Amino acid sequence: MTKQPESAIAGGSTAPVPVPGDGRRDLPPDAPRDLSPDAAIESELVAYLDGELAPPLAEAVEKRLARDPEYRRRLHDLQRAWDLLDSLPRTEASAAFTSSTLEMVAVHAENALALSDRRRRRRRWLLGAVAGGGTIAASLLGWTLGNRLWPSPDEPLLRDLPVVERLDEYLLAEDIEFLRMLDQEGLFREEPRHAP
Repeated sequence: MTKQPESAIAGGSTAPVPVPGDGRRDLPPDAPRDLSPDAAIESELVAYLDGELAPPLAEAVEKRLARDPEYRRRLHDLQRAWDLLDSLPRTEASAAFTSSTLEMVAVHAENALALSDRRRRRRRWLLGAVAGGGTIAASLLGWTLGNRLWPSPDEPLLRDLPVVERLDEYLLAEDIEFLRMLDQEGLFREEPRHAP
C-alpha cells in the first residue's frame, strides 16, 4: 500500500484552489459512480492512499486535506485502519487447503469444459439436422415443381399404352365405326392382370 507524505496529510498551504466536489466525479475510472457522498469521499481517500488517483486529482485531494479538518480526520482514520491491518499476523494457507482449492478449481474448469463440449456437439448436430432436412425439403419441392412444370415426354406413351398393345388387332378392323361398336359392347375393357 502506498502512503502519502505526512505533509500532505497534516496540512500545508491554504491558498484557494479547485478541490474535488463531493468525491463522485473524481473517483478512479473503475470506481462505482452511484455512491452516496460519504462513500464516494471514502472511496476517493482510499484511492489516494493507494496512489490510484491521477496527478491532478491527487493534488486536489492534498489541497483539500490542507484546508478541511474533517476530510483530514477521515484520511487519518483510514490510514490507521490500514496500519492496523498491516500489523495483523499473516497466516499462510496449509498445503491441504491449497491442494483442495486447486482441485475444486480444476473440477469446476473440467465441468465447464465438458458442458461447453456438449453444447458445441449439440449445436453441430442440430445444424446438421436442419441442413439435412432443408436439403431433403428443397429436393422434394424441386422434384414436385419439375414434374408439374415439365411433364415427362413418356407421359403420352404411357397414356396410349393400351392402344399400342392392341394395335395389331385394331389394324385388322375395316373401319373406325366397327371399332366404336365393339367398344360400346365392352370388348375393349382392360382385363385385370394377374401376377405370375
